[in-house]
Amino acid sequence: MYRKRAVNSGNLDHTTQERGSIMITLRRVIFTVTMIISLGAANVSYSADFLSQIHPYLTLSEEYSDNLHLTKHDRKEDFMTTVRPGVRFSNMDEHSGIELDASAGYVFHAHYENLDYLTANVDFNARYMNLYGFNFYLRNSFIRDDDPREREIFSTSADNRYLLGRETERRVYLRNVIEPVVEYQFGRESRAGVRYRNNYYHDKDTHVGGVAIDNDSVENTVNPFLTVWLTQMHGVSADYSYTNGHFRSQPDLNGHRVGGSYMLRFSPRATAFIRGAYTSQLFTEKEHNYDIYDAAAGLTYAFSPSLTVSAEAGCFWMNPRIGENQSGVTFRADLTQLEGRTTYRLGIQGGYTQDYFTSQNLGFRKYYRATGSITHQLERRLSVGLLGSIEYAKTENAPPEPKEKDIMWNAGANIAYTPFRWLRIALDYRYQQLSANTYYDLNEYKEHRVILSATATY
Repeated sequence: MYRKRAVNSGNLDHTTQERGSIMITLRRVIFTVTMIISLGAANVSYSADFLSQIHPYLTLSEEYSDNLHLTKHDRKEDFMTTVRPGVRFSNMDEHSGIELDASAGYVFHAHYENLDYLTANVDFNARYMNLYGFNFYLRNSFIRDDDPREREIFSTSADNRYLLGRETERRVYLRNVIEPVVEYQFGRESRAGVRYRNNYYHDKDTHVGGVAIDNDSVENTVNPFLTVWLTQMHGVSADYSYTNGHFRSQPDLNGHRVGGSYMLRFSPRATAFIRGAYTSQLFTEKEHNYDIYDAAAGLTYAFSPSLTVSAEAGCFWMNPRIGENQSGVTFRADLTQLEGRTTYRLGIQGGYTQDYFTSQNLGFRKYYRATGSITHQLERRLSVGLLGSIEYAKTENAPPEPKEKDIMWNAGANIAYTPFRWLRIALDYRYQQLSANTYYDLNEYKEHRVILSATATY
């Protein structure tokens, strides 16, 4: 793992940087809005009433935190009021359409007014599938927030998954992730295409001892892929990814990954697979280079339309240019069950993660994680839920630097009531705790947070 380089704040034109970052973000927003207008115009002729698909809304929320600054000692509490107007739009059908949820608001602090900030969130999804097999998909997520723990974007279980980090400082950041996909479908399940991902991150510089630590990063990934089902039972897939990463205060990255898999469908309900991949991470400072070899086997089984289980297990080998080789097991299991009015979700996973495009850029880490949630519909208008997670991450630094270990606990409960079709009231409770070793134990904290919100939709 490499360390961030401090940038002398006296030699930086922060105003110019800020303006440049805003312009980059603005261009991305303009592009997304253009896509929305274009795709919406293309699909409006199929809509019975275009205006009826537009739903403005207003959310008012009151939050309480007993450890606003996420500190181990000298904890500060505060109340936060958020006023957030927004709009939802959807004309999605089986083959094409767009979905949009955009909101912006202002967060007011009762005591720490210097922390007041403008928050925003835009989620956009589009697809177009024609009769000739050419398909187009587009996803975009824009976030402006100050939460030290970022949620994973475009995750399969985003409700309870955060990035594995130890960040505690509250500072406003911008993130925009856009993923267009173009593919050609030449069979019911066979397809070839290319995926592109642009991940842009910008935040206010962290100042330590009079110097600024610039965390800005840009990720560009191109990912061609191919999946071919030779028969109903046998399928193969292959993909390649090239990643270019640019960082203001760290060595730039050029990454290559090649992977392939073989799939065997025993029945309409059961599919087994084996996969393997090779990854090469090349930095402008060559001492950080390393290679990864990994392989796994797994099975997906649908016990019923309401119960699906998937699991896989394997191993990996990481060979750095400097330092000792690392190896370990990889595993993943997910269970989703709908039983009457109750939905159960359980997930466990472990192996390695490569953290280069977050606020901390912690590099290669071993990790283990378990998440679970239960949602129960008491009646048509009233629902309750419970969720929890535990995450463990470890970094094997080269001597003489010590090993780094972090354990994050999360628990929560919520209740939501819809007295009218246009009004939703929700009460959420969240608890999180970070434990760490070595000198990072200064970042340890516990926090209790309560959120009361009301959303009115037209």
